[in-house]
Amino acid sequence: MAMDTFPAPAREADSPDEMLGHATTLVRVCAQDAVIAGVLLVMVLVGVLTQLAERGVRDPLPLLLLLVPGVAFLVSAGTVIRVRMTMVAALSSVRGHTGAPLDPGVPWRPFGLDTALESRVRDGELRKLLAAAHRCSELSWRAVVWGVVTAVLFIFWTMAMVTL
Repeated sequence: MAMDTFPAPAREADSPDEMLGHATTLVRVCAQDAVIAGVLLVMVLVGVLTQLAERGVRDPLPLLLLLVPGVAFLVSAGTVIRVRMTMVAALSSVRGHTGAPLDPGVPWRPFGLDTALESRVRDGELRKLLAAAHRCSELSWRAVVWGVVTAVLFIFWTMAMVTL
């Protein structure tokens, strides 16, 4: 992933539109990273199941060696889940504090949206959302790294299965 996809960090003088644009860009990159990590994990899982189905388990050593990529798999999957939970919590907090419906699919318009938010409240909520987007971006990148580590460990495990 090219580093030029990230916008410049938000400054104190940024407008609300710029802060919101920055946050949405980070959320998009975060979702892309989570998908990449998920694809890596699915490929590793399919590979492990295929290896076990093809060769069977006659010796407990391959299963013991499988613990190493298994731990990396769980760390990456847990990080992807944590990214999702962090972003949902941040969005629901912002929606709750601004008077927006907690479920965007609600067919009625809540009374809180009829009045404009004070700029201080709006900016505070946008900054919280931006901070959560930065945190999710960091976590999703860690999930990708752990997914790659899992794939490399799976390759080593597969080579060990062939030699055993």
